[in-house]
Amino acid sequence: MNGAKTLIQSQPWRNDSGDGITVAGSALTTDKSAATVHALTSTTYKRVSLQGPYQFTPSLEFRFRMSGASENDTDVLNLYAMADPHGKGDHYTLVGTITITAGTQVDGNDYPFADGVSIADELWIDDVVLLNDASDGIARIAMNTQGYSDFVFILTGQLSSTAVFIDFRRI
Repeated sequence: MNGAKTLIQSQPWRNDSGDGITVAGSALTTDKSAATVHALTSTTYKRVSLQGPYQFTPSLEFRFRMSGASENDTDVLNLYAMADPHGKGDHYTLVGTITITAGTQVDGNDYPFADGVSIADELWIDDVVLLNDASDGIARIAMNTQGYSDFVFILTGQLSSTAVFIDFRRI
């Protein structure tokens, strides 16, 4: 190939913190500043930051694992985004409210993957693409980042599982 480079590479799934959301929080109301969000108890939210080598990532795909969940258990999360490529601290905006439903396919820790996902109150420039696999596969959501650099999931309803883990990858 005389030095030709592959332009499209398969990206692995990541879970940078490794921690799951284990406590229900509250939806953000009037103060959606980075300082307020990042001061939340770490067990109530999951942050995906596109700093460093992930800066300028055009699209993301997310999948969900639900420790302690039984088939058809649901959890509700709000997804927020912030455009802050220089890490100065801006404000988050609501992308939508996501409901995930546990299936029977499990990961290496026996945590069921969500096989269903839906979104309500979507407020995004492009559509958030929902990839459902109700036959006990792995549901995912995909979205154009629109230049936003930080994404936060906050569990806003009762926790049906014992923890929600959110994996992501660049696409």
